Amino acid sequence: MTEAHSTDETASFILESDPTEDHVVLGVHGTDYLIELTPTVSGAQFPAPRSSRNRRIRGVIEGRALKMHRAEAGGRFIEPVHGRPRIVQGTVYQVDQPNDRLLMDVVVPMWITLDTATTGQSASEFAPGDLLNFYLEPGTLFTPA
Repeated sequence: MTEAHSTDETASFILESDPTEDHVVLGVHGTDYLIELTPTVSGAQFPAPRSSRNRRIRGVIEGRALKMHRAEAGGRFIEPVHGRPRIVQGTVYQVDQPNDRLLMDVVVPMWITLDTATTGQSASEFAPGDLLNFYLEPGTLFTPA
């Protein structure tokens, strides 16, 4: 297992279509991923893409995990490749114990909150560098920068 390095929670994406009140589709540079997320602001409040040609936009992704499992292999991924993320695997970069969440590299950086009451797990059980696999609850959020 590789050791986690510092990462920024804000990532760059390709805005694939104009966002609506409850839906935004983001492409991930250099991949075939088209991730459907729930925006935290209205479509009108989205900043204009930096360029009309490549429609780059920066922002933060936040989701809630169901039971987490340590993984031994498989790398980082989001399933499905097109659509709302359901199964993800990635590496822990940072543990935010007071807020019971993890900053993870899951193809892109994501803040993942644990539902301790449901799963019996807490962020303090994990450390930077851990490779984790889990299901995401529906409604993963995107906040434009």
